[in-house]
Amino acid sequence: MKRLQWAKSHQHWSVDNWKRVIFSDKTKKIVKHEGGNIMVWSCLTWEGIGWIVDVGHRISSEGYLEVLKDDLFKTMRSYGLDSSKMVFQQDNDPKHTSKVVKEWIDQQPFEALKWPPQSPDLNPIEHMWAHLKRELFHSYETPPSSMHELWECIGQTWYAISKEECQKYIESMPKRCAAVIKAKGRWTKY
Repeated sequence: MKRLQWAKSHQHWSVDNWKRVIFSDKTKKIVKHEGGNIMVWSCLTWEGIGWIVDVGHRISSEGYLEVLKDDLFKTMRSYGLDSSKMVFQQDNDPKHTSKVVKEWIDQQPFEALKWPPQSPDLNPIEHMWAHLKRELFHSYETPPSSMHELWECIGQTWYAISKEECQKYIESMPKRCAAVIKAKGRWTKY
């Protein structure tokens, strides 16, 4: 029901409204490597892809807060975004909704977007994670020989994502809301 209510309350947002949103998430196990795997966090803006950060295998609320303080703001600065005009999206992971993170977000100039639970199909950054994993799997003839080399491949692939690609997925937000309404709150094709 929360997904349906959320979609109904955002169904009239225009693309201009969605342009202000910074979509964020982390992804697990980008690619398995002999030395382990890498879990990363990043964000997506209308102006382009955000900084990508290795968050390790187990990130705490405090670790997540450091990512926001450093890398969320690096992304906004790199695109010249006015944080007071932005809306920050994150899912409902307990680390994201912890007291320390909530208090910090409440003190920021940006607005926080309430997000419905269990809704990765609504988040455009999920398409970027799929793109990254697909490209890493298909683009390299020989697998990276070290974790350092793997991280370099991740960075090269991530930062090659175009502004137009980011905009295409953000422009789909009105359709995503409509799809959730049509599906009566259930999962969508996105």
